[in-house]
Amino acid sequence: MLLPDLQSRLRIALTNTLVNEWSLFSPTAGTSRPSQRSIAFHLGWNLRPLVERSWDIDTEYERSGMALESTERLADHRSPDLVVHRRGKLGPEHNLLLVELSADGSPEGEEYGLQLQRRFGYRYAVALSLRLHDATTQWTVAPTWRWSVLEQGPVTEGPQDVYLPEVLGEITQRGSRRGTAR
Repeated sequence: MLLPDLQSRLRIALTNTLVNEWSLFSPTAGTSRPSQRSIAFHLGWNLRPLVERSWDIDTEYERSGMALESTERLADHRSPDLVVHRRGKLGPEHNLLLVELSADGSPEGEEYGLQLQRRFGYRYAVALSLRLHDATTQWTVAPTWRWSVLEQGPVTEGPQDVYLPEVLGEITQRGSRRGTAR
């Protein structure tokens, strides 16, 4: 799968997550900020029908091969938020995508994602930040992403907007309408 195709599929999955699960992003739902794990689950759920069935999609997947040696472990060792891979197999032909997710826009996971991409041979890695901000009655969201290709490293100079402003406005309106209709 080529990078533009994968980007389109991830964008569709993110759009479906934002629209169909808008209540997850609403402070009026009685929760503070949605967890990365919850967001990653829904993103993976919406990505599942968009990729070939030969790929497995997992959140925080830990396999014995993912365990980092103590010399390579980061102080806050954690698993990737979402992976598209073939379970139990290693190498770029079996590891398609690694997603490091941030709800609030913090860039800390980006370098960690790149380290895991290199170590385990994920063809593509993306640092996806939703940049959620509390606007009292609902969260505002302004997703950005930064992509990396295994052979090339980062292919975007910095975080890029996932959506054009008018498209993002339409998505958030659809989501908030759907969220209030429940």
